[in-house]
Amino acid sequence: MKKWLCSIAGLALAGSLAAQAQTPAVPPSNILQIQTDNIKPYEDGPYDRFASESAALSKQLKDPTHVLGMEALTGSPRAIYLSGFDSFEALQKNEEWLLGDAATDAKFDALDAHVAPHVSEIHYTVWHYRPDLSNNVDGADIPHSHYYGVIIFHMRPGHLGQFEESTKLYRDANLKIGQNTPWATYEGLTGVTNAYLVLVPMTSLKDEDAGLAHMKDFGAALGDEGRAQMNKLSEESVASVEDNIWMVIPEWSTVEKSWIEADPQYWAPEPAAKPARKPAAGAAPAAKAPPAQ
Repeated sequence: MKKWLCSIAGLALAGSLAAQAQTPAVPPSNILQIQTDNIKPYEDGPYDRFASESAALSKQLKDPTHVLGMEALTGSPRAIYLSGFDSFEALQKNEEWLLGDAATDAKFDALDAHVAPHVSEIHYTVWHYRPDLSNNVDGADIPHSHYYGVIIFHMRPGHLGQFEESTKLYRDANLKIGQNTPWATYEGLTGVTNAYLVLVPMTSLKDEDAGLAHMKDFGAALGDEGRAQMNKLSEESVASVEDNIWMVIPEWSTVEKSWIEADPQYWAPEPAAKPARKPAAGAAPAAKAPPAQ
């Protein structure tokens, strides 16, 4: 099967559970900055510890930036950090937040030095939201989305318009079978060119099972003509596709207050109560209080 059809069908794996959201809609950010950390093999444990410490320091210092941290469940060991902004001006203000604060810079530099031995490469990209290529974003339950399908289409130069055609084919076939799957599409601006990023939120991996049940229906709705057209568009326009599942890591994230309020046990769980201290060996048991009179 052609690479476009294989990956675009992966969108259907998100099912329709997220569309049953009961929490307020979270609109996609206009500008999306992504930091990708390539983690060295078998270095996940140390990386996890220092990444959690970095997020905790940001919260302690009241960093205004909201960051969604995720770990790859497929592909090579990686972490990504998504930060959304209304504009490039807002992104600039974020970058200048601690400018000149030597003491705070030193704290983050120390954490970076601890993380460095466990990472082979760090890459930054900036993307622009494309509402015309997205679908049912108001139906996504973002605060309760603990997993994401992340698909990156690397397009051949001069063939970006064919992505729009294929997206319409997919969306129409999906709607025919009653699957109004939420997804957000971004176009690469800097750090990546000729590329589209598709984010598919999932409340759990059960959403994948729900989507699998509709794969046959999706193929029937697309039809032979639609499948042939989509394959042709893929061959002409798509250079390569990255299609992976990611798990949200709350300890790596600093999210909006509304997200925490919607799912406090996930984003800000209460610390476990410490067990009562056992008396030292040979010590007399503590005296019980006399009963109330």
